Amino acid sequence: MDSGGTPTLLWRFIMYPWPIGDFDYAIDVALDTAMNHLERAGQAEKFVAVQRVAATAIVTAWKMGERRRLRLADIAITAVERKTQPSSQDQKLG
Repeated sequence: MDSGGTPTLLWRFIMYPWPIGDFDYAIDVALDTAMNHLERAGQAEKFVAVQRVAATAIVTAWKMGERRRLRLADIAITAVERKTQPSSQDQKLG
C-alpha cells in the first residue's frame, strides 16, 4: 500500500494505463515525457483521452520492438497531434 492507503498495484494502474503484459519502465518514462510536452503545448485539455491515445501509440511501438524512450515519446506525441488535427475535409468546410 502507498501512504494514502491505496494498494500499490492499483495506484500503478491508475497512473499508467498499460494492459497487463511484458512492459518496462521505459514506457512509463516515455508516457511521462510525451504528456509533459503535450500539457505544456496546450494539447492535453482532455487529459484522459489524450493519455489513452499516447499510451496506445507507445504500446504499439513497444510491441514492434522500439525501446528508446525518446523515440517512444515522439511516437506518442505524433499520434496525439494527428488525432487532434482537423482533417483536410474539416478545414475545407470551416
